[in-house]
This record gives sequence, C-alpha cells and structure tokens, in this order.
Amino acid sequence: MTDSVAATADDYSHDDELWGHPKGLYVCFGTELWERFSFYGMKFLLVLYLTKYHLFSDQMGLDVLGSYAGLVYALPLIGGMLADRYLGMRKSVVFGGILLCFGHLLMAVEGYQAIFYAAGTTLAENLTLASGEVLIAGTVLAQDITIRDTAALKVFYLALALIVMGVGYLKPNISTIVGKLYAMDDPRRDSGFTIFYMGINIGSFVATILCGWLGETYGWKYGFGAAGIGMVIGLVTFLRGQKYLRGHAEPAEPERLTRKLLGPINVEWSIYLLTIPALSVVWWLVQHEHVVLASQNVLLIVSIVGLILYSMIYDKSKTNNTTAYIVAGVAVASGCYAVLVNLHFLPGSVELAENVLYGAIILIIGFVIYGFRTHNSDEFGRTVVLMILSLSTIVFWALFEQAAGSMTFYADRVVDRTAGGITFTAAQFGSLNAGFIMLLALPFAILWTWLAKKNLEPSTPVKFGLGIVQAGLGFGALVFGAQFPDQAGQVAMIWLILAYLLHTTGERCLSPVGLSAVTKLSIGKVVGVSMGTWFLATALSETVATRLGRMAAIDTSQGEVADVATALATYTELYEFLMWTGIGVGVFMIIISPVLRRWMHGIH
Repeated sequence: MTDSVAATADDYSHDDELWGHPKGLYVCFGTELWERFSFYGMKFLLVLYLTKYHLFSDQMGLDVLGSYAGLVYALPLIGGMLADRYLGMRKSVVFGGILLCFGHLLMAVEGYQAIFYAAGTTLAENLTLASGEVLIAGTVLAQDITIRDTAALKVFYLALALIVMGVGYLKPNISTIVGKLYAMDDPRRDSGFTIFYMGINIGSFVATILCGWLGETYGWKYGFGAAGIGMVIGLVTFLRGQKYLRGHAEPAEPERLTRKLLGPINVEWSIYLLTIPALSVVWWLVQHEHVVLASQNVLLIVSIVGLILYSMIYDKSKTNNTTAYIVAGVAVASGCYAVLVNLHFLPGSVELAENVLYGAIILIIGFVIYGFRTHNSDEFGRTVVLMILSLSTIVFWALFEQAAGSMTFYADRVVDRTAGGITFTAAQFGSLNAGFIMLLALPFAILWTWLAKKNLEPSTPVKFGLGIVQAGLGFGALVFGAQFPDQAGQVAMIWLILAYLLHTTGERCLSPVGLSAVTKLSIGKVVGVSMGTWFLATALSETVATRLGRMAAIDTSQGEVADVATALATYTELYEFLMWTGIGVGVFMIIISPVLRRWMHGIH
C-alpha cells in the first residue's frame, strides 16, 4: 500500500480498530494534540511577550505574529509536495516533529527585559545603543529610546523559523494520513476527522490555560518551555504508534529516496540537509512581514491556477492544451506582477497594478469558464469548488484569528477579567475556543448525522457560509457589549465569551468539514498539494488578520494603555467592520451554494 492509495474496507482487521475506527486515527490524534499544545501554548503568549517584555509597539508585535503565523501555514504547501513526491507522510511527520521540538524549546531563551527611556530623561550612566553608539552619563535624551536584548531576539527568530519549518513538514501530512485511513465512501470518514480535530482542541485548551498562566504569572520562559515539553511528548507518541498506520503513510516511490543528488548524498538526506539553508531564509522572512504577504499572494495565485490547469489536462494528455497553458500563464504573470508592484517589490504605478490585478481576476474567471466549456469533467468541477472554498476560508480565518492578536489585546486592556475573586490572564481567554469545541463537537457530529438521515444536512458550501456568518456575529457581540462599559471603562467578560462561542460554532461548521472536503474533492495524485493550498489560503488569512488588527493599533507605555475609553472605541470600530464583512460574505456563499453543489458531482 502506497500513500497514493486510500484504505479500503479490507485493509483493517478487527484487531486494527479501536472504538469503531482504525488505531492509526488515535496515533494521529495524539500527535496532533501535543503539536497543537505546543503551538497554541506559545501563540497566545506571543504578542503579549513582544509588547510587554521586549516593548514592541502593537504594530511591530502584530507584524511578527502575522509573518510567523502566515509562514507557519504557507510552508505546508511545500511540505505536502515533498511528501507526495519523495518522503512520504510518515517520514515528513517525524522530521517535522524533530524541528518543532528544537524550535519550541529555544523559545524559552528570553534574554533580559527591554528598558524604555523617555525623551527628556537625563542618563545616570553610559548607555550603549544597538548601533554601537555610546551615550555618556548626563546626556539628556532628545527622543524615546528602547534598549532590547538583540541576541535573545535573534534566538527568538530562529526558534520561530524552526517551528515554521517543522509545521510545514508535519501539518499537511498528519491531516492527510487521517484521510488515507478510510475508503472514500466510508461513512466513518467525517466522524474520524471530527475525532482528529478534537485532539487539536484538547491540546489548545490545556495549553492556553497552563502555558498562559505560567508565562504571565511566573515568567515567559516557563510558558514557552512547557509548550516545548508538549511537542517532545507529541513526537514520542507518533514514533511509538507509527506501526498502526499500516503502510498508508509510506513513500509512493521509495526508490526515489535512494538516488544520489548532492554528490554521494541521496535524495532523502539531501532534503534534510537543504532544510538548514532554508531556515536562514525563513529566519529573515519572519522579520519582514511585507515580504511574507507578497509571497503568500503569489504562491496562492500559482497554486490555484496550477491545480485548476492540472484538473483540465491530467486525463487529457493527448489533447492540444496550448490555449489552456497560455491563458494560465498570463493569469499567473498578471496576478504576480500586480501583487509585487502593490507591495513595492517591482517599480511601477500602483494604480496600474490594481487595474492589472482586476484584469488577472477576470482572466482567471474566464479561464475557469473556458475549462467548463472545453475540458469539463467531474474532477475539474470539484477542483474549482475546492479553490472557491479555500478562498472563502481566507475571510473566515482572518476574522477568527483576531483571537491571538487584537482580541488578546482587547482582553488585556479593556475587559474586566476578574470573576469570583479570580483574575484571569489575557492569554487564558484563548482557551475558550478549544473549550467550546470540546463541549460542542459531539452535539455537532450528532446533528450532522441526524440531518443526514433526514436528508436535511446542509451541503459543504452552505456549512461554509453559516460558519462565516457566525464569525461576523461574534464581533457583533463585542460591538453590542461595548455599549455597556463599567465605571472603569471596561467591558464585562461575558461579551468576549459570547464572541468566542459564536466563533466556535462557526468553526464547527467550517474547519473539520473543510479538511474532509480537501481529501474528497482533490485529485488523488495531488492531494498533498491540495492540502498545502488549503493551508496556504489559511496562511494568507493569518497575515490579513494581523493587517486588520493593525487598524486598531494603540500607542502604549510599556505595553499598557493610557486611556481605556479610547482603546475600547478603537477596537469597537474595527469589530463593527469585521461584523458586516463576515455576515456579507457568508450570505453570499449560501446564495451560490446550489451552483457549487452541482459542480461537486455527487460529493456532499
């Protein structure tokens, strides 16, 4: 059995199952649980750590979060390709897990606390700036100066780079393994993904409570260190349980790995060794958010057009596809040019670039119409739907991922976090999503099953639309709650809790269904690339999320706001915009769902 073939009903004996599912599912469950423990354990601490310890501004902190989170979801595209063509999924997960262990443990190197000197301060002793310039004692500062531990920050960026690379190898492949454990028509498939997804949220729930508490109460290194220990447990879990995968995660062509590539070094070890110089690139990218954003847009354009083109020609190799190649090439070139000019990577008029971008969008739509007229097939229609669903997730996750950015700042600065004599940390509110998922996962699974038996289950596109609408309504709760501040200008935490609840119900409609949809709608030979494209769209949403969060960036003094009322008004303005965006896009998806359903050709 190679990883290009899904399981069949005869692949597992009774001894290979546990509670009605393949034992391999629970191996993936445990691995993902601990990987997500480490991931979310540090993610919800990240902007607080940067703004309160290293004294980054809101914008600087959100830029790092955006570039990191964007890269962490973009790299799975490459990880999926390497697994499909060379490594196989098992080897990719193991290598990714090793990188993640090193990265998360390095996060515990925090260095010394940044020091802020306000303009007008008279120095009591000599002060050495990052540039090497020395200001002698007695100097009156003409401007604000912040002294940071640059060596510790370099280690910090290396840790982020290792995590990014590790997730790139692990994330698309652990999810795809789950899909390979079931036959395409296995009724247990969606419930299997639901169980798998539960592991993500158990890990997230425990991590944000434990790591958030350790980090904000005892020191950042303790929170980050606990996250690192969790990743070590996750790697051990996979190594001990990989026998239960029963060959479904092995390389499709093992002989490729033994071929020589770099002198005497074979392909497999060449991939591992080339990761080292790639780390330096990612280390640099983490520090340059605008480059990450440009790369995400370019890669997404290439991936979407490439997969649609592949769906046209993969079973029509003898057909003259010159027109398809030309149109696809022009669409990609136009889109890439527009993106790069807009972000000032290429010279040219921004106005012209925007017009070119609109033209590229029209050309891609025309390309799809051309495909339906000349290369129409079940696989083509399904690929187009998969790309539309992937694009719609950008909106959902851009709203949802405010949680680790603007909503964490919101909880820290304008929410009354005390209840029953207990004061919760801002990072701990990140556990609400995972907690609600654990409460709602079973009811939602039962609901979908019951609706399916009644022939009333919403189609995948409708579920996506419902999810996006609920994300918008979550911000509606914050907008409404902002009308009732207390005497200190703070908002009751119930409104933030309600927002997380609505975001969670939206996620229940979209995320596990989406993972399953990728494996069902994708052409089998490129399922890894399709999964990577899914995460690439998520990657772009992460950067978009922090760009949106920057709309509510607030000037602070050592991480603290001076005027709570002004801060609340700023966040409310942003959240009102996000509310209407979510509702509008979600309703649009529901309206076009009948068309998308036809293009899915029998897949629900």
